Amino acid sequence: MLESRQFEKLDLNLLKVFEALWQHKNMTRVAETLHITPSAVSHAMRRFRDILGDPLFVKEKQSMLPTAACERLAPAILQALGDIRKALGEFTVFNPQQSHQRFVIAMQESLELGVLPTLLATLEQQAPNIEIVSTRLHRDSMLADLSNRNLHLVIDIGRAISAPIAHSLLRRDNYRVLMSKYNPLVNALDKRKYLQARHITVSNRAKGPSVEEIALQQLGVSRPSIWRCQNYRAAADVVSKTQAILTLPGSVADSVHDENLISFKLPYGLPALETHLYWHTQQEGEPGLMWLKNLMLQLFAESGLTS
Repeated sequence: MLESRQFEKLDLNLLKVFEALWQHKNMTRVAETLHITPSAVSHAMRRFRDILGDPLFVKEKQSMLPTAACERLAPAILQALGDIRKALGEFTVFNPQQSHQRFVIAMQESLELGVLPTLLATLEQQAPNIEIVSTRLHRDSMLADLSNRNLHLVIDIGRAISAPIAHSLLRRDNYRVLMSKYNPLVNALDKRKYLQARHITVSNRAKGPSVEEIALQQLGVSRPSIWRCQNYRAAADVVSKTQAILTLPGSVADSVHDENLISFKLPYGLPALETHLYWHTQQEGEPGLMWLKNLMLQLFAESGLTS
């Protein structure tokens, strides 16, 4: 328990440095993020350690790793800072044209093609100085990453999730089939020929069924695939040069611009693929993040059901 004299030594800057070090685990990155010198970071953390009587972070190779006491303390500090930001945000006017904020959005690599071109083209006009970082989604740490602000938003397929994570439908897609215009299946694709075709699958996993394969299995349909890659752009290039076909969301098919490629309706009636936007409720008072969230929901809602 802190004595009153020790508590009086605390100031908001120490808590902000603590939060940044918790997020980045690197002193240099903290200095860059807070626009202060590395020595100022070291001095702030030394003051905080003196007050609490714990090292808080220990150096290991190039990282600063939290102690057990630090891990117990961090959730309360992060929550308190979130509450302060939320309170101040109610009185803050966000100007996207002048903002230099940095937002990290997690998504699977396979979703980038259907999201980033539309989003970044819009931000170039409406918020030219906002920094956007797209990073790979790790579902097992999604709550922790949103809580400690390593992530600001997450884009993922629709799935059951509860508070304090909130979510909203971003887009609903029907599946399409992409193939070379020289493929013998052009204008001749049916269920039988679809199953007999050479397929390339897009997935971040090395094995296991993809989203569309799971949907097909629920219809009792098994679709073999001997090729697999991590993103739709690479898969589309393969399809352009071979007789393989690619099953993909309609919005992604629309983002692939190649005069050698043609897309057709999938011969099986699969449920639409829902993509959702996820965020932490403690950040709902931050005007910049909420502006970005609402912009994304508006952008992709306008496209409706992509077929």
